[in-house]
Amino acid sequence: MNWKESYNDICAELRIVQIHEMEIRRRVELAHGVMVAGKMPSSGDYVHISLDKGLEKYLAVVSELEVAQAETDRLQKIKDEMESELAKFTGLTYVIQCKRIEGKSYKVIAAELGYSEGYLRRHMSESGNKQVTQSAKAS
Repeated sequence: MNWKESYNDICAELRIVQIHEMEIRRRVELAHGVMVAGKMPSSGDYVHISLDKGLEKYLAVVSELEVAQAETDRLQKIKDEMESELAKFTGLTYVIQCKRIEGKSYKVIAAELGYSEGYLRRHMSESGNKQVTQSAKAS
């Protein structure tokens, strides 16, 4: 596995965990409402739920939220560390690769860096060919 795949995997996993965390937050709000109001939001008629049962459910969901937040924080830290390491790369080839990993098009990268889109495409295709020929000569 290379660093591009690792970065993309971390970003995808982080997004999935964030979605899961949002769903748990919704459940916390529902459990809080049940605990405070004493009734289920889906029930048409009033159904009484005792405070101890409501509190038990609320604390269970809050505990689950804390676990999800810890995982989100861990993945965000890894992503931030990877981005700081990617920012240390020098040279046009690495800068273009990093920006492509971020999902930017050659047109956007060209505008940011002050190059033409065609030049960046040629540069990347030539740098790929140079790497292949250099490794072929070494062996």
